[in-house]
Amino acid sequence: MPRRGDGSAGAAVGARPRLLQIENLTVRFGGIVALQDVSFAVERDRITGLIGPNGAGKTTLFNCLSRLYQPERGDIRLNGRSLARSSPADIAALGIGRTFQAPALFASMSVLDNVKIGAHARGQSGLLTDAVTLPFWRREERDFEADARATLSFVGLADVAARPATSLSLGARKRVELARALAAKPLLLLLDEPAGGLNHDEVADLGNLIRSIRDELHITVLLVEHHMGLVMGLSDQVVVLNFGRVIADGPPAEIRENAAVAEAYLGTRH
Repeated sequence: MPRRGDGSAGAAVGARPRLLQIENLTVRFGGIVALQDVSFAVERDRITGLIGPNGAGKTTLFNCLSRLYQPERGDIRLNGRSLARSSPADIAALGIGRTFQAPALFASMSVLDNVKIGAHARGQSGLLTDAVTLPFWRREERDFEADARATLSFVGLADVAARPATSLSLGARKRVELARALAAKPLLLLLDEPAGGLNHDEVADLGNLIRSIRDELHITVLLVEHHMGLVMGLSDQVVVLNFGRVIADGPPAEIRENAAVAEAYLGTRH
């Protein structure tokens, strides 16, 4: 499965370049502070887990990265480029792919066509060129279909390409949505609770697939997940939010021993 260029020219020799930099991000909804001066970096070709209790601000942060929310203060940089002026429609072309807690698939479309939508996010065709079906656009469409089929094979769903997306199990539908995000060849993949609703075997398979995305496709992953075994087993880095603030940022072994993290999840013992 082809991957897009990593844009890392000019990185210091021997240094792992930062793909994503979040600086002093602050979001308020009326009098409620959802994020307060959130800052952390995600290095290229790594899996970073973003965890925290319910209401900690994880989904708000993802919505800022997707440009669905406009922060009151702070900046988000992808490959050194600020996203401050970007719209939600720009995000896929800039290199950010995302899945959601509940798979958001097109019920009337086949699995293959759902995945092709992700490929179209990086295409050059529009309504007019689609309508007149010029040779270039026909070639592009063939390329998109080939990429979509390769992506379905990568996630283990090649044999259901022609089936309606809604006929699949929850675990398979989540893989279709993941394939759609991958078809856009993102630099950064945002996974929003991908293990939700899956059984033990499906979670194990999901973990192997996410590792393959990092190791074989060289796509950087930012993972929001409540399944702590999955997060700690997969992540190179774990960032912990609580009440909209970063309370810990480090390797999984360090996070496991962090007293502030334990208190955030378990409460203060009396």
